[in-house]
Amino acid sequence: RAADVDVVLDYVWGEPAAGAMIPMLTARADRSAPLTWIQIGSMGGPTAPVPSVALRSARMRIVGSGIGAVPARDFIAELPELAAAVTGGAITVRAEAVPLAEISRAWTAETDGRIVLVP
Repeated sequence: RAADVDVVLDYVWGEPAAGAMIPMLTARADRSAPLTWIQIGSMGGPTAPVPSVALRSARMRIVGSGIGAVPARDFIAELPELAAAVTGGAITVRAEAVPLAEISRAWTAETDGRIVLVP
């Protein structure tokens, strides 16, 4: 069903991701249509044995998304727009500032938001 998507957000990686690639690429209506596979997490394992045929038989690229994947200058360029979205209410940030001295409590706290440790 998902064969003709443009982007895959992969939070699993490992064997499950590698096992999904060939069936997905084979089922695509147009293998020359670009597919970007974004590797975000690794719940299924730290490595994925990607078959070489996956990279040769279709227009697929695998990229990572994490702290080092976006240059700092690109991130900084987006800050004014991001800040305006947060302060304007377009983006809700559920975060609790916790002093670093209270890390033991924060580490085991039950929350549905983010805990931000501050010095």
